[in-house]
Amino acid sequence: MTSVLVVDDDQQLVSAISRDLRANGYDVLSASSVDGALEQLTEQPSDVVLTDLRMAEADGIDLLLAIRERGLSSRPILMSAYATARDHQKAVELGAVRVLCKPFGSKELLDAIQQAIDCATGFRGSVHGLSLIDMLQMFHYGRRSITLRVDDAVPGEIHFEDGEIVHAEHGASTGEEALRAILAMPTGSLSTGAFQGGSETIARSFQSLLLDLLRTVDEKQRDDAELEFGETDFFGVALSDAAEEEAEEDAMMGKIDDACKQVVDSVDGAVACGVVDLDTGMLLGIHNTAQYTQTLNEVVAAATMDLFRGPNVGRVEQMVRAHRGLPEDGEHYFQEVHITSANNYHFAKTMKGGKAVMMLVTKKTTNIGMGWAELKAALPVVEPLVP
Repeated sequence: MTSVLVVDDDQQLVSAISRDLRANGYDVLSASSVDGALEQLTEQPSDVVLTDLRMAEADGIDLLLAIRERGLSSRPILMSAYATARDHQKAVELGAVRVLCKPFGSKELLDAIQQAIDCATGFRGSVHGLSLIDMLQMFHYGRRSITLRVDDAVPGEIHFEDGEIVHAEHGASTGEEALRAILAMPTGSLSTGAFQGGSETIARSFQSLLLDLLRTVDEKQRDDAELEFGETDFFGVALSDAAEEEAEEDAMMGKIDDACKQVVDSVDGAVACGVVDLDTGMLLGIHNTAQYTQTLNEVVAAATMDLFRGPNVGRVEQMVRAHRGLPEDGEHYFQEVHITSANNYHFAKTMKGGKAVMMLVTKKTTNIGMGWAELKAALPVVEPLVP
C-alpha cells in the first residue's frame, strides 16, 4: 500500500486530506512541522510527502531541502495558497513532483499523488529541446504508463500503457485519427500526467503505428504542397520556397536510395543497404536485392532503432558516461554494431553525431573487413544527404 505523509500545521485540513486519501486506499501519516515530518520519515519512510509551504517555523521548502540532503526516497508534493513563481521554481528544483494551489479538489489531489507514485523510478523535472517524437520514443522505450497532453488551439492527449500507445484524443476525434492530427500539429506545449486508463482505441504496436502515421502525415503535407503549387502555377506565380524545399527533400531521398544501391552493387554478396533517422525511426532510403516488402523494410528500421536507441542501450550509455565523466553533449556513445545471424552479416554505423545510421546486410560469403570498408567509404557520400 502506498504511504503518504501529510505535513501541515492546519489540523482541520490535515484531517480532511487524510480522510480523502484513506478512502482511496492510501496509508496516511501526518505531522504538523518540518521537524516532526523528518522524525516520521526517519522512523517510518513514506512513499509520498504532501507538505504545506507556509508553516509556523521552518517551511515546506526547508523540508524539501532536508529530504534531498538526507537522500530520502520520498517523492514530495508542495501545496500552498501563496506560492510565488520563485517558490514554484525552487520547489521543482528540489524535486517536487507537483505544486498544488489551495484550494484544490479531491481529483487534483489524487492525480498529484498518482503522478508522484509514477515517479518512483527515473528522473523528474523539466526538459528543453525535445520534440513530440522524442517524447513518444522516450515513453515507449521506457515502457511508461502515462498520459501525454499536447496543448494548442485544439488540445490532445496520448495515453501510454507499458510503453504502447493505447488511446489518443484530439478535439472530437479519438484513436489513430486523433493521433494523426496530433502528429501533424506544427506547434504546441507538452505536459504529462498520471495514466488515464479505461479507453483503448489503438491496438497496433508502437513502431508500426508511428511509422505509418508519420508517413501519412508527410504524404498529406506533400499533397497540400503540390496542390498549392498547381494553383499558383495556373496563375503564373513562381514556385514557393516551401514547395522548393519539398522538391529538394524528395531529391535528397532519391539520392540516398541511389547511394544505397551503389553500396549494394559494389559489395560482394550484399543483400540490402538502408539509412534510418534515429530521431524519428523513419527510413530515409533503402535498396535491396531480396524483394523486401515495405512492411519488412519498416521492421528492419525498427530493429535498427532498438540497436541504437533501445532502453537498455540508453542505460549503458548513462553508466559509461558517468564512469568516464563524459559530457551530455547530445551525441550518443555507441557508433558501430556488427551482428552475425544464421545467414547474414549485419553492419551498422551512425553518422551526424548519432542522428542517423547506415546499415548494410550481406551474405556470409562477404569478407567482414571488406563489408566495413565499403560501408565506411560510402558514408562521406551519404552523410551530406541526410536532412
